[in-house]
Amino acid sequence: MNMNILHFGIKIKDKPSNYINKEHYLSSKPEGIFGWEQKHYDKQIFKANYNYDLNMMYFDSLDKTIFEKYLDKQIKKFKFKKCENLNALSYQSGIYMLVLDSYRQVYIGQSDNIKKRIMGHWNGRKSLERLIFGDVITSIISIDSFGALDTTRIYYIKTYNTYELECKIVSSFDNKYLINRTAGGIGSSHTYTNDSTSAKLAVAANRKKRNFTEFIEIEKLKEVLGDDFEFYLKRYPELNIK
Repeated sequence: MNMNILHFGIKIKDKPSNYINKEHYLSSKPEGIFGWEQKHYDKQIFKANYNYDLNMMYFDSLDKTIFEKYLDKQIKKFKFKKCENLNALSYQSGIYMLVLDSYRQVYIGQSDNIKKRIMGHWNGRKSLERLIFGDVITSIISIDSFGALDTTRIYYIKTYNTYELECKIVSSFDNKYLINRTAGGIGSSHTYTNDSTSAKLAVAANRKKRNFTEFIEIEKLKEVLGDDFEFYLKRYPELNIK
């Protein structure tokens, strides 16, 4: 029987998925996309597994002290307030920032009900098709794939001018610490990796933030990509240097 624990004033079940882990991540169910066969889903799991490892290697490369100093400056710059209890932000409109200290990452969002939106992240889960946003070399793990307890700090700004302020903050933030997949303009229909046009849009959004080529072993990439390997060499010429 799972026990309940308090997290920012919210009762949540004590379970392994409260922290991101690969087993739970890769067990995501597909929504079912027209034209996808079992081989597409099998390939997606293989790619998602490798992309997960690349993201984790990237997180490990970030310095905790530098991250702390940078985040402190941003909090002061935009006058973020620290949230101790999410219940105080129920039906509150504004900007919120989730801090994932273990990964030196933040997620910035906006909502007219901050509490509800954050709990949506904690309870949400990306379908198998959406685990990769763009391609395996640039895809950022979604905030919805992290567990509730991965969020170690919450900050907020009360405002009704949410979209304009969110854009301003996201645009000014150092992308190496920002886990937002995109600042907007690319909807869910543009996240599927078997659609060439949609994949290009997602790659364009992510590549400004992440490029995991420095962590890639060519032979492993060949194994993961198979027939797509030559296409990736053309897209990422820096891979040819290795």
